[in-house]
Amino acid sequence: MRLLVLGASGKTGREVVAQALSAGHEVTAFVRDPSRLDLHHSRLTVATGDARDAKDLGRALRGQDAVISTLGTRSRHAVLGAATGRSSGMMERSTTALIEAAPRAGVRRVVLLSTFMLAGNFRPGILKPLAAYYKPMNDDKRAGERALKDSSLDWTIVYATRLTNGERSGRERPVAPAEIVTPRNSVSRADVAAFLLAQLNDEKNTRDSVVLTAA
Repeated sequence: MRLLVLGASGKTGREVVAQALSAGHEVTAFVRDPSRLDLHHSRLTVATGDARDAKDLGRALRGQDAVISTLGTRSRHAVLGAATGRSSGMMERSTTALIEAAPRAGVRRVVLLSTFMLAGNFRPGILKPLAAYYKPMNDDKRAGERALKDSSLDWTIVYATRLTNGERSGRERPVAPAEIVTPRNSVSRADVAAFLLAQLNDEKNTRDSVVLTAA
């Protein structure tokens, strides 16, 4: 499969790229700064651009079969958002650009990684006092996800619990609708990457969302 990975230079994005290459996929890693991606492979292409720009995305989407997005907002943007009450708009703008560019390139399958803080069965626990800190980021993510859900794309949204840097364990599991998740729940980035890649050939979660955890 020819796969475009957005946010490929991030911790989870790099894991998706590495596992996709190991699985035999042809991967295009979309990054803003190629110096932050320390991966090299004969089946890896690095595309540079702004994920909020439909033209940049359109160039990278040519010839692709699917997209996995691990884009996120950095902590400094969260601090800025909490101080001003406004988000950077990164997630909404990048998702809107993808919705515009993907159909033109003939790409329909999109798997999006998001935060469990947006899942309906999330209880904030110790994060409740930090609600103002996370609100601008989460509002931005919600806006992007609403746009994706309203689009004609074959999307899957994966709400991962607290991400860790542990090794691949194979213990990742979808959370049942009635099960509550809190900041105590966690899952490794390696397990998340494996689950994201598995969605590419699994129609069960198409146009649906999944809460993912391991512990």
